[in-house]
Amino acid sequence: MGSDRARRRARRTLVAWLLGVTTILAADAVALAQTKTERDMARALMDEGDAKVEKKDFAGALRAYRAAHAIMGVPSTGIEVARTEEKLGHLVEAHKAALEVTRLPVKPGEPKPFTEAREAAKALAAQIESRLPMLTVVVQGVPESAPVEVKIDGTLLPSESARAAQPVNPGKHEVSAAATGLPPVSKEIEIAEAQRLQVKLALGDAAAADDGSDKPSRRLSPLVYVGFGVGGAGLIAGAVTGALSLSRAGTVENLCPAGTCPTQSALDEATPVNDSAKTLANVSNVAFALAVVGVGVGVAGIFLSGGEPKKSPEATSVRLNIGPTGVGIVGRF
Repeated sequence: MGSDRARRRARRTLVAWLLGVTTILAADAVALAQTKTERDMARALMDEGDAKVEKKDFAGALRAYRAAHAIMGVPSTGIEVARTEEKLGHLVEAHKAALEVTRLPVKPGEPKPFTEAREAAKALAAQIESRLPMLTVVVQGVPESAPVEVKIDGTLLPSESARAAQPVNPGKHEVSAAATGLPPVSKEIEIAEAQRLQVKLALGDAAAADDGSDKPSRRLSPLVYVGFGVGGAGLIAGAVTGALSLSRAGTVENLCPAGTCPTQSALDEATPVNDSAKTLANVSNVAFALAVVGVGVGVAGIFLSGGEPKKSPEATSVRLNIGPTGVGIVGRF
């Protein structure tokens, strides 16, 4: 009886051990199968990324390389992610990806491509670091110790580093700042590779004091002063000479009614007056024509005015000279 119990216990122990071994072997087989499948998938993704790089489709290549690196997480996949980020101008992301490759643990007996990828990542990180733009946000109008929310392109910076220089990609960015009880302010900036840029954002009273101080006043083009000056002078000259012409024409009419002079003396007196009236009439016509042109130039000058500090009107003057031989413009611009 005792020997039977011993045999049954022995059989149960053997069966339990065999079941355990079988389970372990089955699990290892599944794990090996999954690893091979993942390796095949990662290899296909790397090939896809290489093909897209040849076609200059760096965005598509980056998606493929990222997917492969998410599966394998080895230096040879990570370095391609970093290189492609750099080709796209994403210097911050490329620098981060390269550093991550250098920090991957070295495994015993790892293949040579892994070592080469680590060295390439180290060199790439150093090269990108010298090109990274640095942006510092200076918040004015609040105490240095007061909590502020600083955002770059909508991303909130950690409070402990919000006032420190931040690495950003070259190009345009929107920078904003906000504090409790104060309206937020924002500014769009553009930064180049390796540039060190400081952006000031004024909150509260500082914003009111700073409002418009860095904005150039509207500059009126000199054409405005020249044009309207000539136009005004032309109108005055045209009116004066026109009145004189009409007055002298009236004198001629009195001396020679209906264009017929009764005596030689009347003719001798009327002739120079008549010639003068005609000259003044011509001068009046020219002056009015100049007035029209001047007004047109002045209007054009308004539309051409820019945003630089405007020139003092006293620095520009126009004078219309009317003489017996013609009309002239004298000015200082």
